[in-house]
Amino acid sequence: MVPEGDNPEEMAEGLTNTTRLPKGVPLRVMDRDGIPIRERGDEWLMLEHGRGSEAAFEELVRRHRKSVLNYMYRMVHNRQVGEELTQEVFLALVKNAGRYEPTAKFTTYLYTIASNIVSKEWLRTKRRPMLFSLSRYWGASEEEELDPLDHLRDERADVAGAFERDEVTEAVNEALKHIPELQREAFVLRRFQGLSYEEVASVTNSPVGTVKSRVVRAEQALRPLLTRFREYL
Repeated sequence: MVPEGDNPEEMAEGLTNTTRLPKGVPLRVMDRDGIPIRERGDEWLMLEHGRGSEAAFEELVRRHRKSVLNYMYRMVHNRQVGEELTQEVFLALVKNAGRYEPTAKFTTYLYTIASNIVSKEWLRTKRRPMLFSLSRYWGASEEEELDPLDHLRDERADVAGAFERDEVTEAVNEALKHIPELQREAFVLRRFQGLSYEEVASVTNSPVGTVKSRVVRAEQALRPLLTRFREYL
């Protein structure tokens, strides 16, 4: 993955203007229509990736790698395994790129892949070996915090700046260990990853009513474990 702040412009396809810009002026990656890659939607990027665009794939990794890693960590509670599973998710995007059809939101497609991989991990099945190197996109030396507040769409999450963020992180991740796997997954996809109930149902191949029930039960189970942080979470 390309770390935040780095520019993947030199890898862009369709970039024909080689005029040098003044030092310090960022160069934006343009697609064939002259639209910056970073302004394109996920579905368009995935289709372009299927046509062989490295720049499109790199942008998808930049956008979604951290959120998928957070999801994986909350599912397996192991940083190393979470990183391996995250790589498997993006490896699957590479392998399935040519067959991708935008019949649903890209995030639904992405987390369906992630959920299937998590299920296999939970069942302790043998994961297939990774023969495709993602190191050029990954930024292996980059230190990333696995933060349970990253995807809460609530302005109260900003209180973490004035609160002991590591304490909140540790408490939430520890609490998630104590609820059943299916409830944990539904809760994390809905509350942290921001998917709708319908999207979570599609990802987990479950009825919407079942998803809602799992989320409610997860919240009920988590509440007594997080009483210290109830006004923030």
